[in-house]
Amino acid sequence: MRIPFVKMHGAANDFVVIDHREPFLPADRVALFARLCDRRRGVGADGVLLLERESGLDFAMRYCNRDGRPADFCGNGARCLARFALDRGLGRDGIVRFASGAGVQEARRAGDGSGIELHFGRVGAAGALEEVRAAGESFSGRPVMAGVPHFVVGVADVGAVPLAGHGAALRWHARFAPAGANVDFVARLGAARLALRTWERGVEGETLACGSGAIAAALWAAAAGERSPVTVVTAGGDPLVVSFTRDGEGWDVRLTGPAEVAFTGEWTERAPETAARGS
Repeated sequence: MRIPFVKMHGAANDFVVIDHREPFLPADRVALFARLCDRRRGVGADGVLLLERESGLDFAMRYCNRDGRPADFCGNGARCLARFALDRGLGRDGIVRFASGAGVQEARRAGDGSGIELHFGRVGAAGALEEVRAAGESFSGRPVMAGVPHFVVGVADVGAVPLAGHGAALRWHARFAPAGANVDFVARLGAARLALRTWERGVEGETLACGSGAIAAALWAAAAGERSPVTVVTAGGDPLVVSFTRDGEGWDVRLTGPAEVAFTGEWTERAPETAARGS
């Protein structure tokens, strides 16, 4: 089986993107997607994005993490898939509407040419501050459901955080069972400007950017009185801009940032019996 793909990234959060409007992939894709995302033996990525058909909308977004398992949402992935769709002529008046596990969303090219603006829609306000003990320490953070669960912890310097230890311990903490949570460490860089590092579930490691984490970080700041828009500087150095306006007890949120094509290619997937004979 040959799988044409486009390798894309949103602020160095990278994806294997596949046009699956005419379905051809097997129903059981977990192992296949994990192979595609393997950085030493595969294409290498934080996840896989499928562009699929959806009645009444321009497309449906299907997303799987690097471990091959599905996730409801990925903010940078949504922006990359929106650009992928726009590049192929989908949408109307420069806007695409699409289904995701987090609901129906819209995206367009940013007016200043800085990338893709994603209209995520409504996100509940950040939760109350909680103290969670993990890895022998106490962490004060706020839970935020930004398509997927996040726990946002304020720190003085994100570069000083031992992310592999603290992030993994919090990600698997009983407080967030059974699904677990993405863990975001956030530091203030000035007015409406934050630094962010994220330990991402499904990747089970740090990603150089996390779009839903940027939303969660901005709403963490909003809970302390910060005003929109908030610029979030990712671990890879690229800025993501989160804009938010009041929507009842929550916020109506937009996420703007880069969505770039790195290269195109074709993956050849050997049949299991062929692989076994060649081993």
